[in-house]
Amino acid sequence: MRLPAALPSFLASLALLAALLTPAPASGQPRDAPLVLHLLPDRLEAHSEKAPPHAKSQPPASPAMWAAHGLVALVPPGAVFGTSQVSKERLWVTAAETVAGSVAGSLPAGLLFLHSADSEGRWTELDVTAFGTGLVLTPPVAALGTWGLGELAFAGSQRRGPAYLGALGGAAVGTLLAVAVHGFLEEVVDDRDTLEQVRQLIGLGFIGAGATVGYQWAGGGPRSRER
Repeated sequence: MRLPAALPSFLASLALLAALLTPAPASGQPRDAPLVLHLLPDRLEAHSEKAPPHAKSQPPASPAMWAAHGLVALVPPGAVFGTSQVSKERLWVTAAETVAGSVAGSLPAGLLFLHSADSEGRWTELDVTAFGTGLVLTPPVAALGTWGLGELAFAGSQRRGPAYLGALGGAAVGTLLAVAVHGFLEEVVDDRDTLEQVRQLIGLGFIGAGATVGYQWAGGGPRSRER
Protein backbone atom coordinates (compact mmCIF):
# COMPACT_ATOMS: atom_id res chain seq x y z
CA MET A 1 0.00 0.00 0.00
CA ARG A 2 1.44 3.38 -1.00
CA LEU A 3 1.29 6.19 1.61
CA PRO A 4 0.16 9.65 0.59
CA ALA A 5 2.98 11.95 -0.45
CA ALA A 6 1.97 14.65 2.11
CA LEU A 7 1.95 12.23 5.06
CA PRO A 8 5.63 12.71 6.14
CA SER A 9 5.28 16.50 6.25
CA PHE A 10 2.01 16.14 8.16
CA LEU A 11 3.67 13.92 10.78
CA ALA A 12 6.55 16.39 11.10
CA SER A 13 4.09 19.20 11.75
CA LEU A 14 2.41 17.16 14.48
CA ALA A 15 5.77 16.47 16.15
CA LEU A 16 6.67 20.18 16.13
CA LEU A 17 3.26 21.10 17.60
CA ALA A 18 3.68 18.51 20.36
CA ALA A 19 7.09 19.96 21.25
CA LEU A 20 5.61 23.43 21.56
CA LEU A 21 2.71 22.27 23.71
CA THR A 22 4.85 20.25 26.13
CA PRO A 23 4.09 21.55 29.69
CA ALA A 24 6.87 23.19 31.71
CA PRO A 25 8.49 21.12 34.50
CA ALA A 26 7.88 21.84 38.17
CA SER A 27 9.36 24.99 39.70
CA GLY A 28 12.95 24.71 40.82
CA GLN A 29 13.91 22.27 38.06
CA PRO A 30 15.85 23.49 35.06
CA ARG A 31 14.14 23.29 31.73
CA ASP A 32 15.92 22.57 28.49
CA ALA A 33 15.47 24.86 25.54
CA PRO A 34 12.41 24.01 23.46
CA LEU A 35 12.94 22.06 20.31
CA VAL A 36 11.65 24.92 18.22
CA LEU A 37 14.61 27.08 19.29
CA HIS A 38 16.97 24.65 17.61
CA LEU A 39 15.08 25.13 14.37
CA LEU A 40 15.26 28.93 14.43
CA PRO A 41 18.13 30.98 12.99
CA ASP A 42 21.01 31.79 15.31
CA ARG A 43 20.30 35.52 15.22
CA LEU A 44 16.81 35.05 16.66
CA GLU A 45 18.13 32.85 19.43
CA ALA A 46 20.84 35.36 20.28
CA HIS A 47 18.24 38.13 20.31
CA SER A 48 16.06 36.22 22.77
CA GLU A 49 18.99 35.67 25.13
CA LYS A 50 20.34 39.24 24.93
CA ALA A 51 20.14 41.11 28.22
CA PRO A 52 18.53 44.55 28.23
CA PRO A 53 21.08 47.36 28.10
CA HIS A 54 21.69 49.33 31.25
CA ALA A 55 21.45 53.11 31.34
CA LYS A 56 24.82 54.80 30.99
CA SER A 57 25.70 56.83 34.05
CA GLN A 58 26.94 60.37 33.49
CA PRO A 59 30.49 60.81 34.82
CA PRO A 60 31.21 63.91 36.91
CA ALA A 61 33.05 66.79 35.28
CA SER A 62 36.69 67.06 36.34
CA PRO A 63 38.46 70.39 37.05
CA ALA A 64 40.37 70.00 33.78
CA MET A 65 37.09 69.81 31.86
CA TRP A 66 35.79 72.95 33.54
CA ALA A 67 39.10 74.71 32.84
CA ALA A 68 38.95 73.84 29.13
CA HIS A 69 35.35 75.05 28.85
CA GLY A 70 36.17 78.22 30.80
CA LEU A 71 39.10 79.14 28.60
CA VAL A 72 37.07 78.72 25.42
CA ALA A 73 34.17 80.68 26.94
CA LEU A 74 36.44 83.73 27.29
CA VAL A 75 36.76 84.13 23.50
CA PRO A 76 33.30 85.68 22.76
CA PRO A 77 33.52 88.32 25.55
CA GLY A 78 37.04 89.19 24.40
CA ALA A 79 35.81 89.68 20.85
CA VAL A 80 32.95 91.89 22.03
CA PHE A 81 35.29 94.00 24.16
CA GLY A 82 37.71 94.46 21.28
CA THR A 83 34.87 95.44 18.97
CA SER A 84 33.64 98.09 21.37
CA GLN A 85 37.11 99.60 21.54
CA VAL A 86 37.63 99.66 17.78
CA SER A 87 34.16 100.93 16.84
CA LYS A 88 34.05 103.47 19.71
CA GLU A 89 30.76 101.97 20.86
CA ARG A 90 29.83 101.57 24.51
CA LEU A 91 30.64 98.16 25.93
CA TRP A 92 27.20 97.52 27.36
CA VAL A 93 25.66 98.26 23.95
CA THR A 94 27.83 95.72 22.15
CA ALA A 95 27.16 93.23 24.96
CA ALA A 96 23.41 93.73 24.56
CA GLU A 97 23.67 93.25 20.79
CA THR A 98 25.58 90.03 21.40
CA VAL A 99 22.91 88.74 23.77
CA ALA A 100 20.20 89.67 21.26
CA GLY A 101 21.93 87.73 18.50
CA SER A 102 22.51 84.74 20.75
CA VAL A 103 18.89 84.64 21.94
CA ALA A 104 17.47 85.06 18.44
CA GLY A 105 19.79 82.45 17.01
CA SER A 106 19.19 79.96 19.81
CA LEU A 107 15.98 78.68 18.21
CA PRO A 108 17.47 77.41 14.93
CA ALA A 109 20.88 76.79 16.53
CA GLY A 110 19.34 74.10 18.71
CA LEU A 111 19.09 71.96 15.56
CA LEU A 112 22.88 71.91 15.35
CA PHE A 113 23.15 69.86 18.54
CA LEU A 114 20.38 67.30 18.01
CA HIS A 115 22.70 64.37 17.26
CA SER A 116 20.83 61.32 18.53
CA ALA A 117 22.43 59.59 21.50
CA ASP A 118 21.09 56.21 20.31
CA SER A 119 22.99 56.33 17.01
CA GLU A 120 26.28 55.33 18.68
CA GLY A 121 28.30 58.01 16.89
CA ARG A 122 26.69 57.49 13.48
CA TRP A 123 24.71 60.25 11.78
CA THR A 124 21.17 59.35 10.79
CA GLU A 125 19.16 61.04 8.06
CA LEU A 126 17.25 63.00 10.69
CA ASP A 127 20.50 64.22 12.24
CA VAL A 128 21.84 65.42 8.88
CA THR A 129 18.56 67.18 8.02
CA ALA A 130 18.39 68.95 11.38
CA PHE A 131 22.04 69.97 11.21
CA GLY A 132 21.70 71.38 7.69
CA THR A 133 18.55 73.28 8.60
CA GLY A 134 20.22 74.81 11.65
CA LEU A 135 23.32 75.69 9.65
CA VAL A 136 21.23 77.58 7.09
CA LEU A 137 18.74 79.33 9.39
CA THR A 138 20.97 80.32 12.32
CA PRO A 139 23.07 83.10 10.66
CA PRO A 140 20.19 85.20 9.24
CA VAL A 141 18.10 84.90 12.41
CA ALA A 142 21.00 85.79 14.71
CA ALA A 143 22.02 88.67 12.44
CA LEU A 144 18.47 89.98 12.49
CA GLY A 145 18.45 89.96 16.29
CA THR A 146 21.72 91.90 16.56
CA TRP A 147 20.92 94.30 13.73
CA GLY A 148 17.35 94.93 14.91
CA LEU A 149 18.40 95.78 18.46
CA GLY A 150 21.21 98.03 17.28
CA GLU A 151 19.05 99.95 14.81
CA LEU A 152 15.83 100.21 16.83
CA ALA A 153 16.88 100.38 20.46
CA PHE A 154 20.17 102.26 20.14
CA ALA A 155 21.62 104.95 17.89
CA GLY A 156 21.96 102.65 14.90
CA SER A 157 24.83 102.29 12.47
CA GLN A 158 26.16 104.67 9.87
CA ARG A 159 25.35 102.23 7.03
CA ARG A 160 22.26 100.11 7.74
CA GLY A 161 22.37 97.87 4.68
CA PRO A 162 26.04 96.88 4.92
CA ALA A 163 25.60 96.58 8.70
CA TYR A 164 23.09 93.74 8.27
CA LEU A 165 25.26 92.03 5.68
CA GLY A 166 28.20 92.30 8.04
CA ALA A 167 26.11 90.85 10.87
CA LEU A 168 25.05 88.03 8.57
CA GLY A 169 28.63 87.21 7.62
CA GLY A 170 29.79 87.42 11.22
CA ALA A 171 26.97 85.19 12.40
CA ALA A 172 27.86 82.65 9.71
CA VAL A 173 31.46 82.57 10.88
CA GLY A 174 30.30 82.38 14.48
CA THR A 175 28.02 79.45 13.64
CA LEU A 176 30.87 77.50 12.07
CA LEU A 177 33.09 78.28 15.05
CA ALA A 178 30.31 77.19 17.42
CA VAL A 179 30.05 73.81 15.71
CA ALA A 180 33.82 73.35 15.71
CA VAL A 181 34.21 74.39 19.36
CA HIS A 182 31.32 72.17 20.41
CA GLY A 183 32.91 69.18 18.73
CA PHE A 184 36.34 69.98 20.17
CA LEU A 185 35.05 70.28 23.74
CA GLU A 186 33.03 67.11 23.28
CA GLU A 187 36.22 65.28 22.41
CA VAL A 188 37.95 66.78 25.45
CA VAL A 189 35.19 65.56 27.76
CA ASP A 190 34.87 62.23 25.87
CA ASP A 191 31.19 62.07 26.80
CA ARG A 192 28.24 63.65 25.00
CA ASP A 193 26.14 64.28 28.10
CA THR A 194 28.72 65.80 30.42
CA LEU A 195 28.57 69.64 30.33
CA GLU A 196 26.41 69.54 27.20
CA GLN A 197 24.39 72.60 28.22
CA VAL A 198 27.59 74.54 28.90
CA ARG A 199 28.92 73.71 25.43
CA GLN A 200 25.72 74.88 23.81
CA LEU A 201 25.80 78.17 25.70
CA ILE A 202 29.41 78.70 24.61
CA GLY A 203 28.38 78.03 21.01
CA LEU A 204 25.57 80.58 21.24
CA GLY A 205 28.10 83.08 22.56
CA PHE A 206 30.24 82.58 19.46
CA ILE A 207 27.20 83.12 17.23
CA GLY A 208 26.11 86.32 18.96
CA ALA A 209 29.65 87.69 19.17
CA GLY A 210 30.23 87.01 15.49
CA ALA A 211 27.05 88.87 14.56
CA THR A 212 28.04 91.85 16.72
CA VAL A 213 31.57 92.05 15.32
CA GLY A 214 30.26 91.97 11.75
CA TYR A 215 27.53 94.49 12.50
CA GLN A 216 29.88 97.03 14.07
CA TRP A 217 32.63 96.54 11.50
CA ALA A 218 30.45 96.76 8.38
CA GLY A 219 28.14 99.43 9.81
CA GLY A 220 30.93 101.87 10.49
CA GLY A 221 30.16 102.40 14.15
CA PRO A 222 27.29 104.28 15.82
CA ARG A 223 25.51 106.91 13.75
CA SER A 224 25.33 109.51 16.52
CA ARG A 225 29.13 109.67 16.80
CA GLU A 226 29.83 110.21 13.11
CA ARG A 227 32.14 113.13 12.46
